[in-house]
Amino acid sequence: MNPTKLLQFFESRRDRAEPLVLVTVYETEGSTYSKAGAQMLVDENGVFRGMLSGGCLEGDLAIRAQQVLESGISQTITYDLGADEDELWGMGVGCDGLMRVLLQPLLPQDDYAPFAKIADVLRGHTAAEITIPVADDSLGVLVIRVEPPPRVLVLGAGLDAEPLVRFAAELGWRCTVFDHRQAYIDNGDFSAAEATCCAPAGELADRLNLSEFDMAIVMSHHLASDRHYLMQLAATDIAYVGLLGPRKRRDRLLSEIGGVAAKLENRIHGPAGLDIGGRGPAPIALSIIAQMQQALTSV
Repeated sequence: MNPTKLLQFFESRRDRAEPLVLVTVYETEGSTYSKAGAQMLVDENGVFRGMLSGGCLEGDLAIRAQQVLESGISQTITYDLGADEDELWGMGVGCDGLMRVLLQPLLPQDDYAPFAKIADVLRGHTAAEITIPVADDSLGVLVIRVEPPPRVLVLGAGLDAEPLVRFAAELGWRCTVFDHRQAYIDNGDFSAAEATCCAPAGELADRLNLSEFDMAIVMSHHLASDRHYLMQLAATDIAYVGLLGPRKRRDRLLSEIGGVAAKLENRIHGPAGLDIGGRGPAPIALSIIAQMQQALTSV
C-alpha cells in the first residue's frame, strides 16, 4: 500500500463530501499477499486505492463495498484462498492462505470516522494505535498500528537524485531535497518531492527540523558540502545515513569530521546502496532505495 496515494484518494473524496468504504484486513492464516492491518479505500463508483491481494480480490471487494454503502452496515468476509472452490469463483489466486476483512462505511456526517484519525497519523510524524469499533460481537474492536510514511532527506540535487526521489515517492515516502546550488534545484525534476530547500550546507540544521526525518542520503558530489552534512547528521538520531561514493572518499570524510564521526557508527552506509549491479543514475538510485527499504524493515 502506498500511504501517500491512499491519503490523497481519501482527501479528494472528502473534499467532495463523497462516501467511502474502508476495507481492513483483521486476520490472516497461511500465505497471503497482505497481513493484518492492511487497508484499502473504495469510493461510491467502485474506484479503489490500496491493494490487499495483488489484484485478485479487489474486484469482489469493490462490489461488496457498494452493498455496504447502500445498507450503511459494516460487513465481514472470509476469503479462503486455498479452498478447492477458489477456481470456481473465477479468482484462481493460487495462494494457500485465509484472509478475513472488515468493510465499513466512511460517511461525511460521521466525519469519515475512523479513517479521519488514520489520515491524521499519515500526515504526521508519529505512529499511533487506532481503535476501530466493530458492530460484530465476534470481533468487538480492532486495534491497528498506523505508521506515517517515512521521511527521507536527500542532500544533493544532482541528476542521480531525480530517480531516487521518484522511486521513493512510488513507495509513498516523503522526500525533501536540499542543495546549496539553486540552479540544481531549479533545473532538476523534483516534482515528486514533498519539498525542496536551497541554502548553504552548513545551515542544514537551521533550515530544517532534522528530527522529523527517518533516513538521509548524502549525494551532493561536493566534498565540503558533504562534510557539513555529515557533521550535522551525526548530531541526530536518523537511523539510516547513506553516503554516495567509494570507500576511500567515505574514509576521508569521516577522518575530516573528527570525533563526531563516532556518532555515525552503525548508521552510515557508504558506499550507499546494495550491490545489485548496473550503472547510471537509475540503477544506483534503485540500489539505494533497496538498502533503505531493508533498513526500515530491520528496525
